[in-house]
Amino acid sequence: MIKQIYRGRNHRRKAAIVVCLFFCVLLALFTVACQPGKAALVLTPIPVEQETSDETDQNEVPIDTTASPELVNAENLWNPAKELLNSASTLPGAIPVSVSHVSQPPETLPAGMKVLVDADVVVPQTESYNIRECNLTSFSLDEFLSMINYFMPDAKWVPNQTTPGFQTNGAYTLEDMDSENGTNFTAEQNGEMFSVSLGGKYSYFSFGRAGEGILQEVYLIGDEEWEQETGDIIRAPITITQEAAKAQADRVISDLDIQGWQIDSVQRAIAVETYNNGNVISHGWAFVYGLSSEGLTMFADGYYSFNKNDRLSYWIPDAGELTIYVDEQGVTYFNWEKHYTPSSVTYPVASIISAEEALKLAKERIARIYGELDYENTQIEIYDIRLSTMLIGYSDQLTGQPFPDPYEDIALLIPTWNIAFRVIFPHGDMEYYMMPFSATDGGAISMQYF
Repeated sequence: MIKQIYRGRNHRRKAAIVVCLFFCVLLALFTVACQPGKAALVLTPIPVEQETSDETDQNEVPIDTTASPELVNAENLWNPAKELLNSASTLPGAIPVSVSHVSQPPETLPAGMKVLVDADVVVPQTESYNIRECNLTSFSLDEFLSMINYFMPDAKWVPNQTTPGFQTNGAYTLEDMDSENGTNFTAEQNGEMFSVSLGGKYSYFSFGRAGEGILQEVYLIGDEEWEQETGDIIRAPITITQEAAKAQADRVISDLDIQGWQIDSVQRAIAVETYNNGNVISHGWAFVYGLSSEGLTMFADGYYSFNKNDRLSYWIPDAGELTIYVDEQGVTYFNWEKHYTPSSVTYPVASIISAEEALKLAKERIARIYGELDYENTQIEIYDIRLSTMLIGYSDQLTGQPFPDPYEDIALLIPTWNIAFRVIFPHGDMEYYMMPFSATDGGAISMQYF
C-alpha cells in the first residue's frame, strides 16, 4: 500500500515554491538594476567574479574526452533525473538534438567539497535563438466551458452540490463560480465519477477521476523514502505504450488548440485513491509540458531554491504548469495552470555563450553557495548541461508589495543554459538541483530543485 503522505508532499512542494519565490524576488530588490528594461531591450550582464586559478584552468578537459579513472570510480549511481531530462528528446518526432560530452577531473573547493563533471551537452536544433515576449493571461468562461465539454461531453452532473455556481438540479453557471478560492464540480461519465476544478483567478483548470491523485516519477528523485515506498510500483510494467499514450496527449493539445507549450519530460506515473490508503488504480504516462520558444523548452518540474550567497540577475514569474496523464482508459487526468502565453513579438539574439562558459559560471556559483559551509567529504556531480528557455521578469520597475510582482503583464522567454547537478552527502543522501544562466549574457537565474 502507498501511504497518503503524498498529498502532504505535494502541498509542501507548493508551499516551498511560494516561500522560496518570496526570498528570490526579495533578493531581486538588490539586483533590480540588472533587470531587462522595456526601453533598452537589453539583458544586462551580471557582476560576478570570474577569476579562476591557473591550476583550475589546467584541470579542465576539452569536450568529448574520457572521464578520469577517479571520476568513474567515484560515481556509479543510477541517475533518474538524467533519464527524465532526456525523455522528451528520445520520443519519435521530437526535435533532434546534437549531443557532445564534457568530462573533467575532480576539483576540490576550499571547504573540502569535491566537484565532478561528467555531463552530456544537449542542444536542440533550431535556426535561431530569440527572446520571446509572453503576455499575462487567464482562461475565459468560454474556454472553461470548452474544456468541460471536451473532457465530459456526456456528463451526468451530481445534483445538490453546494459549490458556488451549481444549482440543486445539476445545472451550473460559471459566472457565479468562486474564482478566488476555486470551484469544484462532480459528475458521472461512462459509469465513473469525475471532478472538475476551476479557479486561481481564472488561471486554473483540472479534470480527473474523483478521489484520485497522480504520483509521478519525478517525486522519487532525491527522496530515499519515496524511492523505497513507491519506486518499484511506479516502474511496474505499463499496459499502454509510451508512443500510444503520447498520441493521445498530442490529440488533446491539438483539439484544445494549446499554443506555446512543448513536452519537457515524459514520466512513468500511477493513479491512486486519495482516501483509501493510496490503492493503485492504474499505471500510465505523465506528459509534463513547459512554455517553449524556438524549439527550446522551459524546465517544468523544479521549484525554487534560495541561498543567501546566490547572487541573482533575473527573477522568475510564475509560468504555470501543464500535465496530462494517460493510462489504458485514455486521458484520465488533465491539469493546466496558465499564467502566460507566448506572443508573436520576438527579439533576435546575435549569439549565445558556450556550454564551456556556462559550466565555468556554474562552478563559480557553486563555490559561492557552498564555499563557507562545512561540506567536507561531500561531493557535487554535474551530470547534464542543456540549452533550454526560462521565463524572466520583463519590467525593471518594482511592482507589488514589497517585491517584484510574480505576475508581470509581460515576461520574457530567454534562451538559457541549465546546469543539472546533485549534492551527494557522506551518508549517501542526495539533493538534485537545476542551475540556470541566461545564454545571452550569463546572468544568474533563480536556482531550482527537484
